[in-house]
Parts: sequence; structure tokens; C-alpha cells
Amino acid sequence: MSNVHARATSRRTLLATLLVTAGLGITMSSVAQPTQAEAPRSIDRPVSVQLAQATPPDTTSVNEKEAIHKVLSGYYDAFGRDSAAASAFYGEPTLIILPNDVVLLSTRADVEAFFDKFVASLKPSGYSHSKLGDHRVKLLNSTTALYSTVAIRMKTDGTEMQRSGFTYLLHKSNAGWRIHEIIATDLDKLMSAD
Repeated sequence: MSNVHARATSRRTLLATLLVTAGLGITMSSVAQPTQAEAPRSIDRPVSVQLAQATPPDTTSVNEKEAIHKVLSGYYDAFGRDSAAASAFYGEPTLIILPNDVVLLSTRADVEAFFDKFVASLKPSGYSHSKLGDHRVKLLNSTTALYSTVAIRMKTDGTEMQRSGFTYLLHKSNAGWRIHEIIATDLDKLMSAD
């Protein structure tokens, strides 16, 4: 399979995965199903051996969770202050799921423009910046994780403006962990500890 075809297939598969993860029952005719040649092949090993090989060691899990938290901490440090810096923590494409809207952002420039507009809408209420509250990280596999947190929006006078829940889907590539999806989440629906 050529690199261009592999990347296109990978992006379509990622988008389909994001939509399914978000619980959207959307049928996408452009999302190709893997052919027999692309489908993972079965290896005759006991299930317990396969599971043991798929489960990362605890130290790896801890290190990955710390790396993921570092990404979100950096993002929250930049959000509201520098949209270009905040968008650098995102992969392409990015899906933003709000209570009444689903937004697909294809490029980092789209993410930056979305943040500029969103932050501008908060400024009239005195918004200054956001900080992370309680958070949870759940590794779904070695390259995919969920990060659930309380975002605390602060005013320019130092008082708290609002608390909102968000769940992030992150994917790890050669460039490291990147955010690919934000889901506005009710505070009482955030992920609980494992």
C-alpha cells in the first residue's frame, strides 16, 4: 500500500473512530473498511498470552499518563493567552463535540481560529485564563487515551468564573501525544478513577 493511500485510509479510519467514540451513529460512505490484506491477522496463541502482551507494564502506564497530563497542562497554560500555542497540542483532524454542535477542524490553523473566536466570546464576561481541576487518565491502548477533567475558568480579577467538564481523546504518534477530540461533559458524568 502506498504512503499516500495509507495516510488517507488512516485519516478516514481515525475520523470514523472519533465519530464512533463520540457515540454518533453517522454512516460515512467514504470510510473504507479494511480489506483482507489490511485486516489484522490472527496468531495462534492462548488468549491469556495475547492479553498479557497487549497490556503495558505499570511503569509504562504511569509514564504515559504523566506524558498525557503534561500535554493537557501545557494546553491549559496556553489556552486563552495564545491560540497558536494552544493549537500546537492538537492533531489533525480535531473533533469538538459541544452540547448543541459538532465541529470538525481539519488543520491546526482551523483549531487556532476556533480558539480565537471562542476566547473572544468569553472576554466580555471578564475571562482571563483556564486552569485544570481534578483529572483522570484512562489508557485505551498503547496509542489512545481518554483524559477527563474539570476546566476552571478564571476572571481577570482572579475570581472563578465557571467550572466545566471536558473529556479529551488523545492519540500518540511519532510526534507524541496529541489531542484529537474534545467532548463537553457534564460534571457528574466525568470519568471516575479506575
